[in-house]
Amino acid sequence: MNELINKLNEIGFNNLEAEVYLYLLSNRPATAYKIGKQINKPTANVYKAIDALSIKGAVIVEDNKNKICKAVDAEEFLNLFERNIIEKTKSTKQLLKKLSIDTEDQNSYSIDSVLLVFERFRTMMDKCTKIAVIDAFPKALENVIGSIENAIDRGVDIYIEAYSPVSIKGANIVVPEIGKKALEYWKSQQLNLVIDGNEHLIALMDNPLNKVIQATWSNNTYMSCILHAGRMHEFSIMKILQAREKPEFENEVKKILDKQKYFFNSTIPGFEKLFYK
Repeated sequence: MNELINKLNEIGFNNLEAEVYLYLLSNRPATAYKIGKQINKPTANVYKAIDALSIKGAVIVEDNKNKICKAVDAEEFLNLFERNIIEKTKSTKQLLKKLSIDTEDQNSYSIDSVLLVFERFRTMMDKCTKIAVIDAFPKALENVIGSIENAIDRGVDIYIEAYSPVSIKGANIVVPEIGKKALEYWKSQQLNLVIDGNEHLIALMDNPLNKVIQATWSNNTYMSCILHAGRMHEFSIMKILQAREKPEFENEVKKILDKQKYFFNSTIPGFEKLFYK
């Protein structure tokens, strides 16, 4: 019950409103007087809670002098709540856009919110035009597969160093031989991304994805180019290590190196910006 009350608190109910709503969900319709008696709360306060719940769309009241109260089905109410939040978010977003200015200050910033780490990843993937290099542990990667697939559909080249087998159509994926050991050692979730050699996100979160251990974002072009190069080289090394037992090792290595997106054999926006702007 305490957990349910806490969850309702998170979506805007006070404690009494939560208690009243939960009582009505699990009991027959009742008057505010009866509800107050059952949950041991003053009737006057329960009336106020009923009024607030009616405005929220969580309770309906019988249209006669008895004023019997009935809970709106939880799924119906939460669907209503969700749509309301989406509409409010859309309108607020439009208003806030008028205040936002486009700045590119080349500084590095810490991120302390797990939700923001994932949202920043998705935002970066949405703006990626050419190439994204990703280094991610399984649970973190699972949370962002949708945004990766969207980028692939737009023609973005995707390179992923994963740490357990994963299938993403159109992505270049390597799973290091030490993947399992790395997961056992770190006991956490990392999510690293470089897009277009222009912008990067480096994040380490706890295993349940509840807390950021350390996370940094920057659109520093020089740092992003260096990280792009490093991640691409490691990707190729991992591919070469996997090919070392193949009978035509030399040809396999040539194929791997030919496919790698170097600065001088590919159009990397960050590199172009850094040297030719």
